[in-house]
Amino acid sequence: MTKSSLETWGRTDRGCVREVNEDNLIIDDDIGLLAVADGMGGHNAGEVASSIAVSQIRDLARRALGGTQDIVPEGPNPNLSRRGRQLEWFVKNANTIIFKKGREAAKQYGMGTTVVAVLADGRSLTVAHVGDSRLYLFRKGALTQLTEDHSLVSDQVRKGLLTADEASRSTLQNILTRALGTEEDVQVDVADHPLLEGDVLLLASDGLTKEVTEEQIRRTIEKNPSPNAFVDRLVDMARDHGGHDNITVVACRVPSPGWRQVIEGLKKMVLGRGA
Repeated sequence: MTKSSLETWGRTDRGCVREVNEDNLIIDDDIGLLAVADGMGGHNAGEVASSIAVSQIRDLARRALGGTQDIVPEGPNPNLSRRGRQLEWFVKNANTIIFKKGREAAKQYGMGTTVVAVLADGRSLTVAHVGDSRLYLFRKGALTQLTEDHSLVSDQVRKGLLTADEASRSTLQNILTRALGTEEDVQVDVADHPLLEGDVLLLASDGLTKEVTEEQIRRTIEKNPSPNAFVDRLVDMARDHGGHDNITVVACRVPSPGWRQVIEGLKKMVLGRGA
């Protein structure tokens, strides 16, 4: 896989209340990998779980996709794309390691983490996720959530038992129905989506989405042209709204035609001068 041309940025923050940051993130431009993990568990075990998740996904992805290799595992779901089977395999391997390590030390017993991981190039993306960390797509002024939260209140909303507003105020918001590391095996949601020039992808832990509304996220991306600008602004907004949890945001923008023309022009100028 060639080096990604996506413009990327990420930031993680402890927030204003928690003593430890149990979130982790990965951005690997060489293989087009983005990931956010939000750990849980006492004695800082959540930090361990989320760190294992992102590092294992990155390491496996580099081995499978780096250089001339392109390892594609066999999977039980024939409907998954080639890249979908790979990403599912990376996440499931991370789950196995977290589960085993959680039983090796008493302080880490039962530790777990959410994860949302994306493999993307300029044409399409593949997303795999477990838990309530989210992937959003910003396209032509509209913001769309591409993942479904694996949480009790989200299940209740889908079943019509709660409204979205009631869910946002529920005391049961933090109860997950799926997480990495809490069970020996885990069901991973995997999907492929096309990308258009100018699209923006946003991965976030719930430390952002419980403090900042989707409309506020949409407006912030719309007003700020580059990922580093709107990522930093969103994290600051979450802190300003209380920062009750750790906050992690990762974003990338698919280059627009104009941006590519500028880059190609600069390359020609540099190469021309060196000739």
